[in-house]
Amino acid sequence: MNKPLPKRAAVVIIGGGVQGLSVAFNLIEQGQRDILVLDAGYWQGGASGRNGTLIRPGFASVAWTELFVLTVNEWRSWSKRLGENVMFTQRGYSVVSEVEKSEAMLLEGLKVQKSLGVNSWMLSRREIDDLLPAINKSRVRAVQHQPEGGVAPHHAVMKGLLAFCQRNGVDVRYRTAISGVERTGPRVSAVLVGDHRIEADCVVACAGPNNPDIAAMAAVPLNGFGMRIEAMALEPTRPLIKPAIALIDSLAYFHQTSRGEVVGGTEVPETPRMSLKVDVPVMVQMAKVYLEMFPQLGEVRILRHWAGQFHASSDYAPLLGEHPDLKDLWFSAGWSYGFAGAPAAGKLLAEAIARGRIDHRMKPFALDRFEKTGPIAEGGIVLA
Repeated sequence: MNKPLPKRAAVVIIGGGVQGLSVAFNLIEQGQRDILVLDAGYWQGGASGRNGTLIRPGFASVAWTELFVLTVNEWRSWSKRLGENVMFTQRGYSVVSEVEKSEAMLLEGLKVQKSLGVNSWMLSRREIDDLLPAINKSRVRAVQHQPEGGVAPHHAVMKGLLAFCQRNGVDVRYRTAISGVERTGPRVSAVLVGDHRIEADCVVACAGPNNPDIAAMAAVPLNGFGMRIEAMALEPTRPLIKPAIALIDSLAYFHQTSRGEVVGGTEVPETPRMSLKVDVPVMVQMAKVYLEMFPQLGEVRILRHWAGQFHASSDYAPLLGEHPDLKDLWFSAGWSYGFAGAPAAGKLLAEAIARGRIDHRMKPFALDRFEKTGPIAEGGIVLA
């Protein structure tokens, strides 16, 4: 039987996915104790168990690239620091252009990446043959390769984070939904679980698609909208695809796992909606893209097809930091690359909460940037 919920906690984290557990892990490293993590669902039931697991350091803007250079550096050290193998493998990440416009974006992005020390380059035709021998060369205009990118299976990541948090005294509760957020004057003061009140010095919302609900409970605005994405896994085959792949024009991303399954998805424009139901037309579009780019997959069967939800900001960049309208209420929200970015987000938020210091890499993603500095332009993301 679970012990009763506490009446207070120094830090209450809403959301027990990779974002919330990353914040808890980093707070422990900062010396913080008395941390409570509350999640309405089951372990790995949200986006943290439904994502593509792809990770890369380089994008087209300074803000995104600085954030994801940090996240790749954090991924490298997570297994050692957690004492658990998160199975992060730097097999490389190739971003494929099929038209002139996206090639130009990749070339401009390369300049940004080089200025920030990212190891990346445009592949020659011979290098494409060597690295991507199975790809349909007639559809490839250019390929930007980032050898420090890779993948980390979410089951290993979530197991490692949860084990570390529980060993270090973090109280993690699944199937425990928040019903309210209390505010006293200018600051957040408590959360409610049913009629049970939990006083808190600080509340961190990392609730994925439910972040807008948390904001509404606190009576504060939150930019963004809900999105649904779909992915599928193909039956195991012999090694065919070496690096992680993003097809920037076909809006597709995938990799081949150590078991030989090709796992990934293709974005299909649709009216934003919150549902875990999968659609045959989306599966057909994914299969079409796979077949066009890797014809050898034509005879491979589909094993699994699933959907996931997330809350995206209007510029698809994360919303990181304290809410400007309510002191001590922090958000990690608005993500479109939330699994990949969780190590950086957890580190930056924990340092800000524990030390009161806002890192320069977090500042561009402030919740009120749309009113103050405007949206972040990023051409290197794969979203419809």
